[in-house]
Amino acid sequence: MKWIEIEINTTLEASDAIAELLSSLGASGTEMVDPHAFRQVLDSNEYLDYADLGLIENYGEEVIVKAWFSDERNAEELVKEIENSLKEMSSYLNTGKGETKSRLRDDSEWKDTWKEYFKPFKLTNRIVVKPTWEDYSPQAGEIVLELDPGMAFGTGTHETTRMCAKLGEKYVEPGDKVLDLGCGTAILAVSAVKLGAGSALAVDIDDAAVKVARENVQRNGLADSIRVMQGELKDIDKESYDLIFINIIADIILSVSTEIKNYTKPGTKILLSGIIRSRRDEVVETYTSLGFSLKEETEEGEWVALVFNA
Repeated sequence: MKWIEIEINTTLEASDAIAELLSSLGASGTEMVDPHAFRQVLDSNEYLDYADLGLIENYGEEVIVKAWFSDERNAEELVKEIENSLKEMSSYLNTGKGETKSRLRDDSEWKDTWKEYFKPFKLTNRIVVKPTWEDYSPQAGEIVLELDPGMAFGTGTHETTRMCAKLGEKYVEPGDKVLDLGCGTAILAVSAVKLGAGSALAVDIDDAAVKVARENVQRNGLADSIRVMQGELKDIDKESYDLIFINIIADIILSVSTEIKNYTKPGTKILLSGIIRSRRDEVVETYTSLGFSLKEETEEGEWVALVFNA
């Protein structure tokens, strides 16, 4: 299906009124890209670890209002109608530039086009991640992990996931009982079992992640070895694990530090990733103060991954 996409550069003051105008003209949906709101979220610092600071600096002051109309409409006439309405609105509201652009969009742009750029790749020395829609002939000794990321985090291309997977390859032992907290696509749980772990519990709070994780477990033929559940650490039965993955962000890694002891035993290895370098010392100090000993650490880009022994 094709759509006419309208994009208007305006002010924060006029953005809501313009969105309402577009809806009244028959838009199927509207969206606002508001740098002011974006900066307010970042100022809270809660999820600053994953923010692209270069992108933030490039944000201007204008709000972009987008809307989508059926391609049955005449695009030129639609733009003219919008521009006339904006001209009238500018008499009582500061609409800024009020610049209006239009282009024809297709559903496929949002649906499957991104798949063209997701090809088989080596996640670790032994593990190759293969998208479900790609063919791949493994080399001797390679372990193939079939993955469809859907809307979940964890394709293996991000440094944090890659470091955690490499550490998993080093520390997973045959028969291990594994916990993957904040599992996303379940890439770490699946890789651990493919490396020889006996079982894994993959947990995530997000609906979409849990759905994708279950699908990935099924397509890798590991439904008997990996259980996927929706929830948080507090929702998991208190039992000990041989190896625990926590690839989230520093704030959550810190928030579960005390409770995680209930899921360890002497010798349990805790693999932490998703830690921005500036938060490394804070995480190390917190975990060592709880009796965990730092066994190994690795860095990639701005990120740090840590291995602790219980």
